[in-house]
Amino acid sequence: MTHKAKIDWWIAAALALGVFAPLAGGELWITIPLFLAVGICGYPQYYQTAEEGLVIRAGLLRRVIPYNAITFVGPGDEGSLLVRYGTNAGVRISPANSRAFLEDMATRATHLTGEAGLPPGRYYTTLTPRRPDAC
Repeated sequence: MTHKAKIDWWIAAALALGVFAPLAGGELWITIPLFLAVGICGYPQYYQTAEEGLVIRAGLLRRVIPYNAITFVGPGDEGSLLVRYGTNAGVRISPANSRAFLEDMATRATHLTGEAGLPPGRYYTTLTPRRPDAC
């Protein structure tokens, strides 16, 4: 399932100002490469729960995190979600619908469980590893 990324208004405003401010000054030679760089690096942005793992796409970059490497999915800073994986790695993501993303992750990453052991289909705010005695 594909989950769109949330776009914060302040980020969109900062990018627009940074791209169009040189245009207002008549500096077209700066504006066009800047506009292309922002477009290539930031669009499209989405999160996909695929067979091989969680796919994070941001512009030209594509990262795949295998489900069995994910150790935590939960709240991060300012409305984002933190996905921890491996021994000491993590990435912050901002899906437009965090609830749907967490429910989708709960069905894909079966080694994780929601708080209080909620079954799939219930609202999760955090996914953590299952206790060995709960399996």
